[in-house]
Amino acid sequence: MRYQAEHKQEAKAKLLEAAGRGFRRLGYGGIGVDGLAKEAGVTSGAFYGHFKSKDAAFGAAALAGLDDLRAGIAGLQDEQGARWAEAFIAFYLGERLTCGLDASCGLQSLTPDVTRASEATKASYGAALERVARQIAKGLQGSSEQARLQKAWALMALLSGGVTMARSVASREARDAIAAHLKQAALALL
Repeated sequence: MRYQAEHKQEAKAKLLEAAGRGFRRLGYGGIGVDGLAKEAGVTSGAFYGHFKSKDAAFGAAALAGLDDLRAGIAGLQDEQGARWAEAFIAFYLGERLTCGLDASCGLQSLTPDVTRASEATKASYGAALERVARQIAKGLQGSSEQARLQKAWALMALLSGGVTMARSVASREARDAIAAHLKQAALALL
């Protein structure tokens, strides 16, 4: 019995990771259950063994993306100390800007589809966004928790929206210029 439970958890984690890649790369409307299953190397029947619908898989993938972001920020805060925000900004405007969409940040790549998702998905996503903002705020300076949280929300919006715009231009020079301006604005915000 124990092996079966562990195997099912591993299979679901593999499927969730693959679904996240598929939704990031193609968007909610661009991939179906068959494509998600193929991305994970399983059958559509196996997909339904783990998720009751494409909507359920999307909600889980969107939440997993934010959980990964929050955990990554917490790790940077532990590793980098007071310089964590600079390291985060450089990472977000570097690697997360230039990587393939399938490896992009869920905040940047999945949020547009969440705006069209069910109210339940929006509620769960909103709670996860709040956890990310609070994690960021823990590492910021400010006169109050509210002031730090305000900076955290602004930083999240600046980076996520900015990366979305930078990814939407064809010119590498324009993308790099957008990223440079965003970096200056993000550092000034802090």
